[in-house]
Amino acid sequence: MRILLSLVFITLIITSVMAQKPSENHLGSWYTYGSHHRLSERFSLDPWAELRLYETSSNYNLTYISLRGNYHLKDSQTFGVAYAYLDIDTVFEFDHQPNIHEHRVYEQYTISQTKSKLHIQHRARLEHRFLDFSERNELQNRFRYRLSFKYDLSKTIFINVSEEPFINFQDQAFHENRFYTGLGFKVSSHSKLQIGYLKQHIRKNNLNRIQVGISFKTDNRKAKSKLAQL
Repeated sequence: MRILLSLVFITLIITSVMAQKPSENHLGSWYTYGSHHRLSERFSLDPWAELRLYETSSNYNLTYISLRGNYHLKDSQTFGVAYAYLDIDTVFEFDHQPNIHEHRVYEQYTISQTKSKLHIQHRARLEHRFLDFSERNELQNRFRYRLSFKYDLSKTIFINVSEEPFINFQDQAFHENRFYTGLGFKVSSHSKLQIGYLKQHIRKNNLNRIQVGISFKTDNRKAKSKLAQL
């Protein structure tokens, strides 16, 4: 418990450290919307939307929209396949270059564990990125693994901490890493709000980002046939 609180405190202090590049000099933001719709005992759908800004409330960076279908192997194991569309502005300041468009397909496998108030999740994801540059098209593949911990402080408040390294199958192998910590609030039995800090190392950039996200869930299963909640 004390370790998790210390991590939140330390990483929030890091946001005041300034770097040398323009994109590093500013505290950017990621605004996310996610939902989980349990259709049956074995199948579910997860829509996701994300807006990233180079600064807290301005300077557009990226839009991400995806839809994932999941098959629940067991109470704690899920396999998913997804499609995502991305519109990416890679330049911090205003420019006349066209944005990069990406069509992404990925497969992922998750394992969840619960030990009293501590929830642990392992997520392995294989991504196939079809990138549309202004002068060429390119296919890139990468693997990412996320280890996350969620600790319930009360019935309505929780802490999240996660670490996610990326492995590129071309060019620079270890090109990205994300460390996240934040507070979550159960607004209702079907919705949550999270506010946190993301430290993103991507290629030679060292970025500080505030992440604000809201999520919803629905469940169409009959009460007598429900598996344990994931």
